[in-house]
Amino acid sequence: MFTLDRSPRRVVTGTRPDGKSAVLSDSANPYRYTRGAGAASVFNEIWTFDTSPAPLAGGQDGADRPLSHSPPAEGAHYRIIQTPAEDPGKVDQEAADRMFQSMNAGGLSERLEGSKRHWNMHRTRTVDYGFVTWGERIHVLPESDFVMRKGDVVVQLAHWHSWDNHETPSIMMFDMIGGEYAHDE
Repeated sequence: MFTLDRSPRRVVTGTRPDGKSAVLSDSANPYRYTRGAGAASVFNEIWTFDTSPAPLAGGQDGADRPLSHSPPAEGAHYRIIQTPAEDPGKVDQEAADRMFQSMNAGGLSERLEGSKRHWNMHRTRTVDYGFVTWGERIHVLPESDFVMRKGDVVVQLAHWHSWDNHETPSIMMFDMIGGEYAHDE
């Protein structure tokens, strides 16, 4: 059973050198990162690739890399975020800013400095498909917000936003794909 307090099972399948289909790995997801700085979210990095089309062979585990908030500019990544109910008042803004910078090696993510609505208002130069699998999350925009519930899907197109879980825990899956702005932002 998938819960907030442990990693999801991750099964990677592929083709062995002899040409036969096989399970390449089967375990609790080993790439689990706490958001930190007083925020309680946990990122489970499932798979990342640097370019599209994605390589389908080789011995490299796609998630075996440092945590990055956004995918490679010409690639994508898939993550599952587990978030218990959080108290935004417990967030250390300076530590959160340092954590955000450390997670932004690819440079596709940026913070909205001076945002009064949320401590983590940001955008990524990506198309993100976010799917709520359990609970609910609040999608915070610079001027409004809305609730996402189990079964809801959001398509994010590089807009300023953040997420909250004041009272209800949640689990969301995100497929993030590198993109380009259509005009100067």
